[in-house]
Amino acid sequence: MSNHDPKELLNSIESELRQLGLLVGPIQAPEIVHSAFGMAEMPFEHWLARVFLPRAYQAIEANQLPAESQVGIAALRNLDGRTEYDSLVALLCEFDHSVQTRSRSARL
Repeated sequence: MSNHDPKELLNSIESELRQLGLLVGPIQAPEIVHSAFGMAEMPFEHWLARVFLPRAYQAIEANQLPAESQVGIAALRNLDGRTEYDSLVALLCEFDHSVQTRSRSARL
C-alpha cells in the first residue's frame, strides 16, 4: 500500500463514488445515522456517499481524524463479491492504513 495523504485518498474515493453513480452533484452535509455504518438505515454504499465522505472531509478540515479507521474492513464485508466496487474497496482500505499510519506517527 502506498502512504497517501488522507485528503488525497478522500478525493480519489469521491471520484470513485461519482464514477459508480453513488454520488451526484455537490457533497451534502452528513446524514445522521443511529447504527454502525448506517446498516439499519441505508445500504452501505449510500452510507459511504452520504455519511462517511462528508464526515471524513470535515474531520480533515478540522484536523480531527480519528486514531483509527475501519471503513475498509466494513467495505470488504459489505461489498464482497461485487467486482464493480473493487477499486473503491482498495481505496477505503488504503484510507484506513493512511489514518492509522498518521496516528502512529503523531504519537512518536
